[in-house]
Amino acid sequence: MAKNDNGWFMNKQGEYIHPDMVPADKQLEDELVIKLVSEATDVKQTIKEFKESAFEQCYSFNDLLRQKYDMSRIVSKSGSVTLKSFDGVSEVQIQIAKLITFDQKLTLAKEKIDEYLAEKTEHADAEIRTLITRSFDVKNGKVDVKQILSLKSYPITHKKWLEAMAMIDDATEIAGTKSYIRFKQREDEKLDGDMKTIVLDIAGV
Repeated sequence: MAKNDNGWFMNKQGEYIHPDMVPADKQLEDELVIKLVSEATDVKQTIKEFKESAFEQCYSFNDLLRQKYDMSRIVSKSGSVTLKSFDGVSEVQIQIAKLITFDQKLTLAKEKIDEYLAEKTEHADAEIRTLITRSFDVKNGKVDVKQILSLKSYPITHKKWLEAMAMIDDATEIAGTKSYIRFKQREDEKLDGDMKTIVLDIAGV
């Protein structure tokens, strides 16, 4: 809880309450939450600084390799990188992912697919229609790019379906790229162990 100069606690309505009016357990809960959130903020900053440093060190090593092959005029600032320990137990990867969006033509593609479905699944199981149309479901204001692009892998040769896939191609736009860095190590650090990603997401630990 936020406090004023007199040590009174602010409640959810923005009103200040005398400490005697705040139950002891609520005060302890408040203290614990503020402490843990503060520590989490510090950890977040540490991870951010580590991530930036790791990118910089990987690209600096790449520049050393460039010098070896007389390519020192080019400075590494982006691109995929894979570095491995001598024994192959540990690995660092930088991967570049394309950020894909769709323009209004995706709506036309959906309409064309609806035409195809109306023609082909009129007397078929409704699950077929559901599997295809769910790809266009909107979550948090966006469609799932992977779901949309997965439609292109279907071995369907119907004219309307192929027209819809062409519309999806035309609707696809590259909005930019995002860099990811991953740290991997073989299980139990054994040479024949499975390569596992070191999880830095607190929810996945």
